[in-house]
Amino acid sequence: MSAPSGAHAVPDDPVLSVIAVRGDRPGCVLVDVTGEVDSATAPLLRLCLDSQTAQRDLRELVVDLAEVTVLGAAGVTALSRAHRRCRRRGARLVLRCAGRRSVLDPLQLTRLGSLVGDVPFPQPDR
Repeated sequence: MSAPSGAHAVPDDPVLSVIAVRGDRPGCVLVDVTGEVDSATAPLLRLCLDSQTAQRDLRELVVDLAEVTVLGAAGVTALSRAHRRCRRRGARLVLRCAGRRSVLDPLQLTRLGSLVGDVPFPQPDR
């Protein structure tokens, strides 16, 4: 792919996509993450999670990692930060990964593995 002179090339497929939607229950938010979460992309995830954990009425934050292809240390750190922020607010963090070993293994190496669960939640439109 070539970009016009002075323009930045934009990949056809995003490396990371993060979508936050309100749930069907009061105080519930779903953050749907797709792609690679590494040191280059984790700041985007952190920004989204920070904004959602700052919501006054947050009771439960569900982070769907089922479509994540890489979960690096920076991604685990962003999730750990979200977990601390949820605990301080009295909210629950739930991680979903659909059994993906590339996501589950790094989570199980930390205390975040205990947050993995299957919470029914409608999928966002793509």
